[in-house]
Amino acid sequence: MAQDPDELVRELRKIPEYVQLFDTAYGGKEGAAVTFENVTGAVADFERTLVSDASPFDRYRLGDATALGPAERRGLVLFRSLKTRCFECHGFPTLANPDFKVIGVPDLPGQKEDRGRAEAGGGPAYERAFKVPTLRNVALTAPYMHNGRFKTLAEVLAFYAKGGGKGQGLELANLDDKIRVFSLSTAEQQDLIAFLNALTDETRRPEIPERVPSGLPVVQHRDAQAVRTSATAPPPAPPAAPAPSAPRTLVVKSGGSIQDAVDAARPGDTVEVEPGTYHQSVLVDVDRITLRGLVRDGRRAVLDGEGALTDAVIASGHGFTIEGFAVRDYTSNGITVHGATGVVFRDLVVDRTGLYGVYPVECKDVLVERVVVTGAKDAAIYVGQSADIVVRKSEVHDNVTGIEIENSTNALVEDNDAHHNTGGILVFLLPNNPSKVGHDTRVVRNRVIANNHPNFGDPSAIVSKVPAGTGIFIMGADRTEVAGNEIRGNDSVGVAVISLAMAFPPGATFDVGPIPEDNRIHDNVLADNGRHPAPAVKDIAGRGVDLLWDGSGWTNSWDQPGATRFPLLLPDRSWPSLLRRAWSRTVSGLARVFG
Repeated sequence: MAQDPDELVRELRKIPEYVQLFDTAYGGKEGAAVTFENVTGAVADFERTLVSDASPFDRYRLGDATALGPAERRGLVLFRSLKTRCFECHGFPTLANPDFKVIGVPDLPGQKEDRGRAEAGGGPAYERAFKVPTLRNVALTAPYMHNGRFKTLAEVLAFYAKGGGKGQGLELANLDDKIRVFSLSTAEQQDLIAFLNALTDETRRPEIPERVPSGLPVVQHRDAQAVRTSATAPPPAPPAAPAPSAPRTLVVKSGGSIQDAVDAARPGDTVEVEPGTYHQSVLVDVDRITLRGLVRDGRRAVLDGEGALTDAVIASGHGFTIEGFAVRDYTSNGITVHGATGVVFRDLVVDRTGLYGVYPVECKDVLVERVVVTGAKDAAIYVGQSADIVVRKSEVHDNVTGIEIENSTNALVEDNDAHHNTGGILVFLLPNNPSKVGHDTRVVRNRVIANNHPNFGDPSAIVSKVPAGTGIFIMGADRTEVAGNEIRGNDSVGVAVISLAMAFPPGATFDVGPIPEDNRIHDNVLADNGRHPAPAVKDIAGRGVDLLWDGSGWTNSWDQPGATRFPLLLPDRSWPSLLRRAWSRTVSGLARVFG
């Protein structure tokens, strides 16, 4: 805790009982075993005993669908929904995150301003940033936050619901993008707290001593069973049935429960859902599950949130496939898959599902094909912090953004129709995300047409800054190839390549490389772009254009003869390095002056 090591050793050597305990553990002359190395070793040895992997939630994750009660299951949906976005910082299985986040917890009255990691060499990007803690056993660890500002979980939820520190009146230029205002009913708050209580595991709890050698008071232990009340805890689970020897197909009739079928499924099973309308949120946490909506005579199985439920499907199982469904009228998101490998979204029709239509995040080996999404307030098809991605033969229209590849690697976006969105296709590298890289995306053979819809995104989100009339937008990402696309009728710009500095306040610092590098735009069909540019584009270029570059990244190149452009000269691969560097500096300087 930043105490001077020599001072710490002197304090401990003044306490005879500690001297005796160290001598017994490490040997040597009296007092000689009290060293800073042994102190840190002893603490580390103790921390290695703090294992938490047998909570009710862990039993649920291992396939015991009865391990969580109804309120806890509803709370799990809220935890993983894009209404609260809890899971984006507290991911499975650790329910922690390697990052430091700025959420804006106020200092305690009379406390000196705590600048967080910025004081430990993190720099301006980490001003008031603190480590994301695990939520395991969170019901037993009050008070909460780095300074103990909040006494109860209810106070913590209220803090987040008001938008974190901004809701407390703090001015925070670098507040984490995931911190957004949301509303929880009393019942929803109780459900979410019930789920957090179900993260408690005391199967290997160390015995808490009645006293410690220093004479300081010992924290009173909280009883886990009292925390998890009978109102939320389910009855004891029946003995697990042996796994079937071969994959099965479970059929859900119209009016039945999809969740019940999923709960009964085992790895490798398929759940087929008959045409009909189902008002449910479905959790899928078993590996190798196929969730298939049957289509008969043009009729589909429809997941309908009726404008009240948060998310249609939330999954974390590896090898998950969802296909055939229509999804509509959810308030936060259509289909979320988090932390899985081998994910397939196929033949889906998604309409008005809040922020996103399909949302794989922190996944690997992702396929999105023949998916139609409309009415998304952020991105229709979003793939974030992921790798090895294919998005193809899909249609996105009347969304804020059509297809977004964010902080991801090795993505192929091909043969899609992106039309009548605010922005057609985005390839972004943004700060404050688990993945710090975004590179090697190919955007090929897409039709990016008339993306002129007014921006109706959340004003606090980066997507709200996408100018209406944007075709393809590369920001911060590296090694993106844009080739063979039909890009026309976008009123602001056909293809834009800019740095993060153009989208964030002056002086902002980033935990990712902000400069787009080695991007290549070539052999696209460009027509009728830039006829009615948004102010943000007009401020930089003075007019709308087919191609826009803010001068950042001297290794970017263009091969688009006849296209309108800003600046009037765009480097191609034939330019010598020295000329490209000089021109990049000149253009970026002009962009900063006029942008």
